[in-house]
Amino acid sequence: MTKFKRIINGECHFQMIELFDDVEKAANNSNRGEFVEVKIDNLKYDFTTVAKEHDGRHQNASAEAKGSSREETRAASGSKEKSK
Repeated sequence: MTKFKRIINGECHFQMIELFDDVEKAANNSNRGEFVEVKIDNLKYDFTTVAKEHDGRHQNASAEAKGSSREETRAASGSKEKSK
């Protein structure tokens, strides 16, 4: 089965809440505490890309293969030319 991955790039403001045992650990940003919740506001999508997930069978596969859907779409887009 072919899988596709969608990558969404954008910006947001977030608030992440963690719990700590003492104030020194909580004050140091390099420490990780017990995760409680995260809130996301002002979510803005910049762009989205979709890519075919490689399954290892066709490592040198190309989207510009001969007979691709792009070529078929150009030929079938309302033109009255006869097929070759």
